[in-house]
Amino acid sequence: MKVKQDLNTAGKVIVLGASYGALGVIKALVKEGVPVILMFSDPHDHACQSRFITRRVQIPNPMDDSSGLLDILMKPGNGLEGALLIPTLDEYVIFISQNRDELKKKFVFTVQDWETTRRIINKNGLYPQAKSVGVPTPQFFFPDSVESLYENRDKFLYPCILKPFETHKFDRIYKRKVLIVHNFDELVERYADTLENNMGVMISEIIPGADNTLFHYRSYIDSQGTLLAEMCTQKIRQYPPGFGQAAVARTIPLIPQVRDQALKLLRSLSYRGESSTEFKLDKRDNQYKLMEINVRPVLPEWHFATAGISFPYITYLDLIENVRKPSLTYRQELYWIHNYWDTVNFIESLRSGTLNLKEFIQPYLKKKVFVVPFMDDPIHYFSETFFNTKKVLTRKPPPRL
Repeated sequence: MKVKQDLNTAGKVIVLGASYGALGVIKALVKEGVPVILMFSDPHDHACQSRFITRRVQIPNPMDDSSGLLDILMKPGNGLEGALLIPTLDEYVIFISQNRDELKKKFVFTVQDWETTRRIINKNGLYPQAKSVGVPTPQFFFPDSVESLYENRDKFLYPCILKPFETHKFDRIYKRKVLIVHNFDELVERYADTLENNMGVMISEIIPGADNTLFHYRSYIDSQGTLLAEMCTQKIRQYPPGFGQAAVARTIPLIPQVRDQALKLLRSLSYRGESSTEFKLDKRDNQYKLMEINVRPVLPEWHFATAGISFPYITYLDLIENVRKPSLTYRQELYWIHNYWDTVNFIESLRSGTLNLKEFIQPYLKKKVFVVPFMDDPIHYFSETFFNTKKVLTRKPPPRL
């Protein structure tokens, strides 16, 4: 991949956050000759070591110092005028949305106003919205006090989960996406703890089924409201299993029910930009039920670009070049593998005696891409391998949920 060095194009894209998803965004843009500035809060984050970055700038985490980040971006004469902001983590989406009026004086972005963003990111906005437009969801309940649990105790089925309104805040405290609850006493105890931590949560039933019953509809709706790109993917394995992020996934043909439900919900919110809507197939009634929507680039961005749909570049063309070119076909049965997380899956299933070796290695025998491929970025690959191996060897088993 060769990056243009034309000073007139340098700095047109600023990627906020240095997650694995950010790495995919950077590679997808550099592949098209678009240089990228990476802004990150932790210099040890995954994307920071990549050779594809044009310029690196350390910034405060908006969860800790939102005004400090705003000052850096809005500082006069910093040469960032007219740049496209691409947030790759929820905290940056929220930061842009809540400072939208100020930031749009200098930058372009697809992030919506805070009212729209809040209704999507916060589950207490998203789930009622889905229900109102007829999109199936798991059964859910919004407690407002410990007393409300006692008043409704006969309505809960176990096990169930406490699911946060804002996953990024919840993960910072609990180091996981949800809390599993096995009985009413545990529900009261765990809910009381979330109250102490000022965490808004909902109670949700657990849809039965393995990780491979999770499906995503990825799309880009342009600034004019036209659907420019779409694809479907299926999770094969997650880390951690059950309630985690993709460790192995694949592209699949569009699923009409998933597509229609996702678009119905996105249209009802007048949403613009890239999104990833997750559903779980409930085999009890054969319905795909909403899990969440991510309104930003997600972990396997390089997977999508390799399959033929580069959502970051489509965003760039729409907002910077004013070019809107539909991209509605993609390569199917292309696998994506997270090198580190799937290694941990292998080790843990080996230790527990649940490893099915034939099933485990099947994705590795298919056409595939890795989250950090060796040939693309060897120094970064060895750096990631070293630090991730160290994590695996020193990792303590997680406490029981």
